[in-house]
Amino acid sequence: MRWVIMIAVALVLGFGLFQLVDIYPDNYVKIYVDTYLIEMSFMGFLLLLFLSVCAIYLGLWLFGSVFRVGNVFSRWRKRKGYQKANETLGTGYLSLIKGDWRKAEKSLLAKTDNSGVPYINYLAAAQAAQEQSQYDRRDDYLAQAYKAAPKERFAIGLAKARLHHMAGQHEQAEATLDDLAAQGSKNAQYVAMQLQTYRATQNWSRVHDLLPLARKLDALPEAVIQEMDTQAHQALLLTSADRAATWKELPKTQKQEPSNIALYAKDLLNKNDVGAAEKLIRNAMKNQYDDALVELYGQLPADKPAKLRRVVEGWLMARPESAELNLAAGRLAAQEKNNDVAIGFLEKAIELGQLPGAYSLLGELLETANESGRALNLYRTGIARLTGLSSALISPQLGSALREHNNDGAEVNEVHEGELVDDKH
Repeated sequence: MRWVIMIAVALVLGFGLFQLVDIYPDNYVKIYVDTYLIEMSFMGFLLLLFLSVCAIYLGLWLFGSVFRVGNVFSRWRKRKGYQKANETLGTGYLSLIKGDWRKAEKSLLAKTDNSGVPYINYLAAAQAAQEQSQYDRRDDYLAQAYKAAPKERFAIGLAKARLHHMAGQHEQAEATLDDLAAQGSKNAQYVAMQLQTYRATQNWSRVHDLLPLARKLDALPEAVIQEMDTQAHQALLLTSADRAATWKELPKTQKQEPSNIALYAKDLLNKNDVGAAEKLIRNAMKNQYDDALVELYGQLPADKPAKLRRVVEGWLMARPESAELNLAAGRLAAQEKNNDVAIGFLEKAIELGQLPGAYSLLGELLETANESGRALNLYRTGIARLTGLSSALISPQLGSALREHNNDGAEVNEVHEGELVDDKH
């Protein structure tokens, strides 16, 4: 249609040109062909010329179409292939979401040759294989993803590291991330992946070094970053040869973390500096209440436990319904041999929170008061609280087990390899 319009415009322009040189429509055109003479009006000549050009154009178009048929069919097949590949990709992802790993893997690999983004198919198939614990197949799919899209090396590498991390293969994840360091040093997801991997391997020094960059890039929620920051500084305290010096160098916010306070207080107790540990916990409780610090405070081996008990009773005025505070007060009263007061606090602790440590200590005090029957029932109930068993299933011979658990070293917030573990009594 475009050519027809162009020809029509050319004829109009030609006719105007003829008018300018005194050539009129009623003139004749004579065409000599060998011994033949063709004579026609000028307008007839123009019409014949127009039809001839149209016929030639149509012939050329038809001639070209014959050669274009193969290409058209090829493009049609390719479009159908893309359409089918997209359908199988969608089916595969739906199966992945549903947890049908085998079907997902099969669908995702069915049309990779026709897929416009085959590396997406391979990455999803790698996840499906990993969910089936088929790590060799997973690694093969990751290799094919690299091959299909070498320019997407960084994105594929992040996905690979994430799969390793999810599978608990943290050393492989760390190695993959190290290979991507040049590209990912300022990428938020890369930094987040690094932090998660280093935390899993307890490489706290690298976690500590990365946290400022993580905050700058907003790589993780602030609550998660703060938690990692606390764990990293706690690890520094744990591994330090001079915890007193390390404590002084901690940031102010970390000195206010209950877990760090408990760790340093235990270090002071190990050095028999009970006064410093007591003061540290008491000052910390002025800023924020913490059950773990309360439990540790109640177990301080004080020379004057009555003085510490009065401190706890002061805290109780603000929180009279706290089972932990009542247990701490009961323990300190028992230290000062004020058994009647201790029994009152311990019974209140059991009423409010049914704490196993309260059952144990109350049982001991009742044994001292020659009330062995009540004491045995308390031991059974306390063991039941610890183990989750019915007290009716616990034999009388286990009566002393709770006392041993309470006395032989179950500590509050015991630190193992840099992590704080709450062990309630």
